[in-house]
Amino acid sequence: MARVLIIEDNQPNMDLLAYLLSAFGHQPLCAYDGVEGVELARDALPDLIVCDLHLPRLDGYGVVRILKADPATRAIPVLAASALPVTDGGTALRAAGFDGHLPKSLEPDALIPSLEAWLAPHQRGTAPDSHDSGGARTDEDTPPGARLLLLDAAPDNCGLAASIASHLGYRVTSATTPAQADACADQPFDLLLCDLDGPAGHAGALLDAARRHWPALPMVVLRAADSDTVASTLAARTPAPVLLTHPLEPERLAAALAAALPPP
Repeated sequence: MARVLIIEDNQPNMDLLAYLLSAFGHQPLCAYDGVEGVELARDALPDLIVCDLHLPRLDGYGVVRILKADPATRAIPVLAASALPVTDGGTALRAAGFDGHLPKSLEPDALIPSLEAWLAPHQRGTAPDSHDSGGARTDEDTPPGARLLLLDAAPDNCGLAASIASHLGYRVTSATTPAQADACADQPFDLLLCDLDGPAGHAGALLDAARRHWPALPMVVLRAADSDTVASTLAARTPAPVLLTHPLEPERLAAALAAALPPP
């Protein structure tokens, strides 16, 4: 197990990386701006640091400059997390003091191995198997390989819902547009997950697709807030959907998915 400091101001990005690290047996430490990140690095002396480049108060370049100038933190590997393509092989980032970089475009299953390459062999985690995810559920909670359709109106959430469901053992199919949802109409699913934390028109169109194609499929709905109109829109649905609100907590989603599934 390793202690990994994540310095990231985007909540979905933070949630995804923290969840994946925990699932692989690591301890995530979280800082939401550059100043907080420097302070936490000095206090906790983590095994590895993943640092966004664009941060409040102090950007990633300022963070790495301070940490590499401090004898107490100089030896800790610092990876730059960048949403932009790195076209020079990371030369400019290394010149700025970073030990390497971690593209945010990596698929979740590739992200942790890329990160663990910077850890000593004895610090690398064990991948959760398909029927366990760090104790979030048991085999009795979720049938192995349950088929889940994710209607995702929230692309800014970085695939967090899909990543969590996959690591819980669900076979996830994602649709981000009504056309993609229509294309899934003939496929068998056990459960419907709708992430509606996006534009109202987009979310409404995906809900319309759910009503057309899967009117009786058990459903879990992720909403932007308790006060939105989703509850009234789905009031007549049977079985009643399980409603959650963002920010998304992996443990709550795991429990909601398990509760929504019909008994085996």
